[in-house]
Amino acid sequence: MKRRVAVQTAPKKLEIVEEELPRLGPDDVLVHNVAIGLCHSDIPQYLGQSSMNGVDRFGRRFMNSPLKYPMYIGHEPVGIVEEVGTNIKNLKPGDYVGGSMGGFADYTITEERRCIPIPKTVEKMGPLKYCLPEPLTCITNIIQASNPQFGDYVAVIGCGMMGILTIAGIRGCGAAEIIAIDMSEDRLELAKKYGATKCILATGDVDAEVYHLTRGHGCDVVIEITGSLKGLKTASQIVRYSEMFSYEGRGKIAIPSLYGMPETWDPETGYNLMYRSPIIHVTHPWYAMDYRACGITGVEAYCKGILPMNELITHEWKLEDIQAGFDMMASRNLRFIKGIITTD
Repeated sequence: MKRRVAVQTAPKKLEIVEEELPRLGPDDVLVHNVAIGLCHSDIPQYLGQSSMNGVDRFGRRFMNSPLKYPMYIGHEPVGIVEEVGTNIKNLKPGDYVGGSMGGFADYTITEERRCIPIPKTVEKMGPLKYCLPEPLTCITNIIQASNPQFGDYVAVIGCGMMGILTIAGIRGCGAAEIIAIDMSEDRLELAKKYGATKCILATGDVDAEVYHLTRGHGCDVVIEITGSLKGLKTASQIVRYSEMFSYEGRGKIAIPSLYGMPETWDPETGYNLMYRSPIIHVTHPWYAMDYRACGITGVEAYCKGILPMNELITHEWKLEDIQAGFDMMASRNLRFIKGIITTD
């Protein structure tokens, strides 16, 4: 059978092509994708700078640069199982699945271990297309790894979809404060709706505001989710100090975003990190002890309304209009929080 799939042919240029899918093998799963999420970690590839799909001389995963075209893009599908191979025991046609299965396409052949099951109860939250297991997996991993404790001061820098849902996921942890930091007042209002107890505009004196809010303590946990070195600098300014001669614990900075854009390092960040010596906790999906289990937990949290991703999807485009979707995401338009590409 044939499928329609988006192929990147040059920087900022996507084309929809038809290609023949291989015959289904005994360990394969054929999924009809109903939607695929637009993710900011694909922006470096879209702009023609680098991608996540490289391999180094030792066969390890590595930054892919310079890019060679044509190439696929995308990794957040959700869909319905169409057919399974003879060795597949836990999935059947009609099941809902998602996960890191790759590509903006109407059909995907993948492995069972990459499929995160979605219960049919998902429909009470709305259409299946709004449940994206891959980012729900990431949010679950961030929350579990950051692990804020009762009484902690917690800050989330960047109130896009991932930041807001992270706030939603930790709002019951008993933190002394959940501090949202962003450039947009509108996004801070959203953060407040989903659990932030204090909101700070990033254009102000964030360091001073956090100092006074925490009574000089600083933040025990900072989740830096902008993927920008400016965000990391802010995190380095507000995380608690680790005193050399009177140790009382140290702070943690969780960095779940891809720092994939060319930026200039700010030495002040280096000094802040030296003096405060926080734990820098990289919370990308590769950190997860069990990626699939994180995905199942994230989907369950979505179905219960704990991680209401459906409320934060602001834009939709058809597969043939994918170029417009990527252009909107790359524009940094503050009206865009999360977008999806639909195939039907």
